[in-house]
Amino acid sequence: MRVDASLDALLADALTSDYVNTSPNQDEGRFRVIFIAAATTLVTLVLGIAIAQTQTQASEYSITRDALVERVSAADKRVQELEATVLTAQNNLLNAEAAVLAGTSLGDQARARLDRLRAATGQTEVFGDGVKVSIDDAPIDSTQGTETPPGRVVDRDLQLIVNGLWQAGATDIAINGRRLTSTSAIRAAGDAILLNYRPMSPPYVVSAIGPDADKLAGRFRENSAGLLLEELEMNYGVIWGLEKVSNISLPAASLTSKYSEDAS
Repeated sequence: MRVDASLDALLADALTSDYVNTSPNQDEGRFRVIFIAAATTLVTLVLGIAIAQTQTQASEYSITRDALVERVSAADKRVQELEATVLTAQNNLLNAEAAVLAGTSLGDQARARLDRLRAATGQTEVFGDGVKVSIDDAPIDSTQGTETPPGRVVDRDLQLIVNGLWQAGATDIAINGRRLTSTSAIRAAGDAILLNYRPMSPPYVVSAIGPDADKLAGRFRENSAGLLLEELEMNYGVIWGLEKVSNISLPAASLTSKYSEDAS
């Protein structure tokens, strides 16, 4: 009897021990399943909210962008209308001026002086021999992966080219058919280059008239602007060229909007 009792006690202890060791493992497994399910649900919920917010923001950005584009288009149209009005007024003024000054020696002298002043301030079309400096962005390298490639032409490059042409002896300059005056400004707005607050697109062609085209070209190559272009070509792949041109025609400053539209 004692042996049987001992065997029964030993069997009971083994079952109890197995139960004790097994139960926590089962609870832990259930807890893991519940935790994973809850985490998965939470991640799915967060992703869903993020996607919904992204779609909402994209829709809002699209609406805002369309509104800005519409406003810019309307403003540009208004500027063109005002420029046409100014051009008409200038033509009327010139006709009235010619009628008043015609027929007298004093009138002829006054007209000649006005013509010289207008030419000096860029208010009349000018003709002459000169040079053209063309510059364009370097070819895009898809392996770079940068938002602003180092070979992109910036406003400072055009400023240095223009100053280099003045230094070389140019008397009149235009960029992409837009005449420069003493009040002209070359600035940047984002990735765009503005001339008198109007955007330009590459390639940029800087036309210059001078008393001697050969000297103008030679002096430009040797000054800081010419050296800059060679450095930009060598180190950054910028494309540029310099050529002498006979009988260049540069428009009057008041006609730049018309010429730029024709060029584009």
